[in-house]
Amino acid sequence: MRYVVSDDHAGLVKAIERHFQGCLWQRCQVHFLRNIISQVSKKDRPRVIEMIRDITAAQSYEIARKRMDEVIEALEKDHPKVSQMLDEHGEEILSVYQLPLHHRRSMKSTNMLERYNQELKRRTRVVRIFPHQESCLRLVTAMAMEMSEEWMVRRYLIFEDQVADKNIKDQLAA
Repeated sequence: MRYVVSDDHAGLVKAIERHFQGCLWQRCQVHFLRNIISQVSKKDRPRVIEMIRDITAAQSYEIARKRMDEVIEALEKDHPKVSQMLDEHGEEILSVYQLPLHHRRSMKSTNMLERYNQELKRRTRVVRIFPHQESCLRLVTAMAMEMSEEWMVRRYLIFEDQVADKNIKDQLAA
């Protein structure tokens, strides 16, 4: 395990630190943005969202860090809570910059896992009542295997050696 994306649940973060020592932890950028905008009035939300997205859309860690410092300073007067949250916890959403560029979009949030959980909930609701625990376990296991196969087909994450193999194949085909 080298990289974990999660929300800021204290017990989860503590467990990651304890059981996956040396692992990079990325706070879900979507959840962080929701936490930020909950501190802002509705009329100011679009502006604050745009400022946060400027940070998370940066091409490099250095640019993201610079933008974060600018946003912290810009929001200090009108939105001190937001400024403080960014100052104290903003670094938690920047771990993704330690990954290769082609992984960042997929690994900056928990969206993939949340989508799986929604599908699990949808399918178990259809059944409504399971005759026994094993039948529920069979359904959940089958869904996990199905999702794993889907991710393998889509090649959700392409690692360096796979990128190199693809580049060689593309060059040979040309």
